[in-house]
Amino acid sequence: MSSGTGVSLFLVLAFTLTIAASLIARALGVSFVGPSRFPAQLVVAGAMFIPALCALPIHLVLLKRPLKELGFRWGKFREYAKAYAIIVGLFAVNYAIVYLFLVKPDFSLQSFVAQFPGIPRPTPASRLILLLTLATFTGAPVLNLIPALGEEIGWRGFLLPNLEQFGRRKAALLSSLTWAVWHTPFILFLGFCYGRQAWPGALLHFTMIVGLGVWFASVWFRTRSTVLCAFMHAAFNGNFYGIWTIVFVSPNKLLVGPAGVIGAALTLALGLFFFSRALGVQKIERRYNAFVTPIP
Repeated sequence: MSSGTGVSLFLVLAFTLTIAASLIARALGVSFVGPSRFPAQLVVAGAMFIPALCALPIHLVLLKRPLKELGFRWGKFREYAKAYAIIVGLFAVNYAIVYLFLVKPDFSLQSFVAQFPGIPRPTPASRLILLLTLATFTGAPVLNLIPALGEEIGWRGFLLPNLEQFGRRKAALLSSLTWAVWHTPFILFLGFCYGRQAWPGALLHFTMIVGLGVWFASVWFRTRSTVLCAFMHAAFNGNFYGIWTIVFVSPNKLLVGPAGVIGAALTLALGLFFFSRALGVQKIERRYNAFVTPIP
């Protein structure tokens, strides 16, 4: 089997299973709209393993390639630290803008608890904020690593290097666009992230994921570490669902939130920075190679 056929089969399987899972969940009444969101979150969490479940048999059995080619290497510690700092910085800038111009933090957590009628707050607000802050910045990146790896094996470990034959910039862009579209069924069918504001939300989420995917791709090409990308994914998700959204509460998810206009714009800007930076490096490399290559 050729790489192109393997990629096509991977995409068909990944999208078919994801759309099927979303439609079945919707038919069963599972949704992010309303107070009972836990079943919907379980569906999305389970779906994160779909890319890996599709990529692994294609890579190992049909293409007969070794497991290590999927990027199973740790990478250097400074890469983890740098990525973690960028992620926390993204969320800090996002919510600094929210604080200055849109919504003030609710440290009583009354706004957050009001989203879940009939569910009492289990502990004093100050203690809960402390616990959730610790979980957001320490525990969540570790706990989210396994489901994040389920996605990263497929998108960065398998798809990205198989697209590298078209050039790294095109591979980064194509894989990011594909990853972004893959999330869309959860938004349109289950109300993921945006509830009833699904259609404009899908556009914002698409923008955010494309920017994030380009950054992930640039890191992967530099380190060849799918594990590092899984950590980045896990840290991003930890902040995405963490203390920020619990303290800053707004019914308008299109404006306030990690996947709102501000968050999407910041993430897209990050992706564009790394995309243009990689472009500049490649231009310099081509000019250098043209200069030093002897004329036959």
